Amino acid sequence: MDEDKRNLLIFLITSFLILVGYQYFFEEQKDQQKITAVNGTSSEETMVAAQSSTRTVFESKDPIKAVEIRINSKKLRGIISTLGMQFNNVLLKNYKEDDKLENVSVFGKLDDDNKYYASLGWISDDNNVIVPNNDTIWETKSKELTEETPILVTWDNHNGQLFERQISVDDNYVMTITDKVRNYGDKPVSLRSLTQIHREFKKDYTNTWSAYEGPLGYLDGKLKEISYNDIVKEGIINHHTVGGWFGITDKYWLVAFIPDQTADLNVSYYYKPFQNKDEYHVDSVGSLITIAPSQEISRTYHIFLGAKEINTLDMYEQKLGVKHFDLAIDFGYLYVLTKPLLYLLAFIKETIGSMGLAILILTLMIKLLLLPLAQKSYKSMNRMKNIQPKIQELQRKYANDRVKLGQAVSELYRKEGVSPVGGCLPALLQSPVLIALYKILYISIEMRQAPFYGWISDLSLPDPVLLINLGGLLHFDPPGFLQIGIWPVLMGLSMYLQQKMTPNSAVDPTQNMMMLIMPIMFTFMFAQLPSGLVIYWTFSNVLSLIHQYLMMRADMLRLQKAKAAKDKKAIK
Repeated sequence: MDEDKRNLLIFLITSFLILVGYQYFFEEQKDQQKITAVNGTSSEETMVAAQSSTRTVFESKDPIKAVEIRINSKKLRGIISTLGMQFNNVLLKNYKEDDKLENVSVFGKLDDDNKYYASLGWISDDNNVIVPNNDTIWETKSKELTEETPILVTWDNHNGQLFERQISVDDNYVMTITDKVRNYGDKPVSLRSLTQIHREFKKDYTNTWSAYEGPLGYLDGKLKEISYNDIVKEGIINHHTVGGWFGITDKYWLVAFIPDQTADLNVSYYYKPFQNKDEYHVDSVGSLITIAPSQEISRTYHIFLGAKEINTLDMYEQKLGVKHFDLAIDFGYLYVLTKPLLYLLAFIKETIGSMGLAILILTLMIKLLLLPLAQKSYKSMNRMKNIQPKIQELQRKYANDRVKLGQAVSELYRKEGVSPVGGCLPALLQSPVLIALYKILYISIEMRQAPFYGWISDLSLPDPVLLINLGGLLHFDPPGFLQIGIWPVLMGLSMYLQQKMTPNSAVDPTQNMMMLIMPIMFTFMFAQLPSGLVIYWTFSNVLSLIHQYLMMRADMLRLQKAKAAKDKKAIK
């Protein structure tokens, strides 16, 4: 196999592996870095956080019935029950479930028996201090939480302390909770603030590799992605932080607490098996605060319950003074490229109103930006093609002397002014941008349920029209590896045509077979990827075909002109 084609083949295979699976290359190192317990977290505080959800607390026997307070803001709706004051029923008005009938629930489908909720309150090291818990029934006169009408709830432990909570909501996804404790007893009491996020899964739960999903936080100035498997392996993982944020993320949705950015906290991630489920907890515990008689204390938390929209997350960074809230989105290792591209994609989509067209426009813009590199790569490969006969002659001449062959080929490269890696290097320089674009098409919430022309109703899902059953006309479900839609086939065909038009020496039958197999292999691999990604890749190939055609035509006209000038000179 010729050296230049071998290099090209190695580059193509390596680029695909990097493109699809580069996250895995760093997984082991990443796991070692992110499972770290910070020194200074006392065992007492850890146990408080770990036991808080099961702590036995005296409850008032006053005949108070729980009531439901409606949430009705610009982007949120739902219910908060005065029983426990948990956040577990919050729906996003602007997003629909897969059936496109019901609004998305941030805490999972409401009929799911896997509990998922967020709560906050107080704990005490003194068992004689009675604090509210998840069974407490709070009193209120409020009936609805809106931007204009915050709610106020109270609870008296009849043991010297009155607990008061005010909740307000903005026009996006953040609720602000201010808790006050008044000590009307005759003795000082000591309390610690507490937040909890509790989530349950069945034992067979798995998540996607395309974007991080699970517990995370920006703690002590660093992003911590602490997967469910990490927590099961370690049992409990503790971190100390001042400010920051922490919670649990899904691909598109986030539940996260944002404390006062000067608050000193210990954050614990831990796991508890329960029957056929796994329980995961993200808890935070504040410093010990003593309340003297006739005094009160207060603390304020923000809780984000919503969609991971890049502009919204960045807005809260500024508004709440919280650092790197944008890292709730899994930008991957190419953050400096991925985030600007995501901004640009979101801007184009908002401007023209179509995510599908936004993908095509962004692909065209990137192609134009990288055009000089692509042109240089093409010219280099074309020069390599032109000297192939001379290389073959040297191979025949020095068939039994590898050293002299290498020296002769190197001298030929120098004399002709070409480089064996000249075609691959410019393409390699394009790879980070292409990988970043590939990544944002995975993580962008704008892709979700976004339609395209024709049969594509959701760009975040694979092409639904399968060729093997004629788009559903034949009533059978093919096995997974045969579920190939129209767009993946178009992508494979465009890749094949691109290879046929690329300047090459194509004298090795094995090489020809490999170059034929690659489009087929990519077609199968891309069949189950989001259709938006496949459309992007197909359009990118089409643009490359157009560029190659124009370059080939320019070369042909140049050669014709040179031949005409030579013939004219010969006549003279």
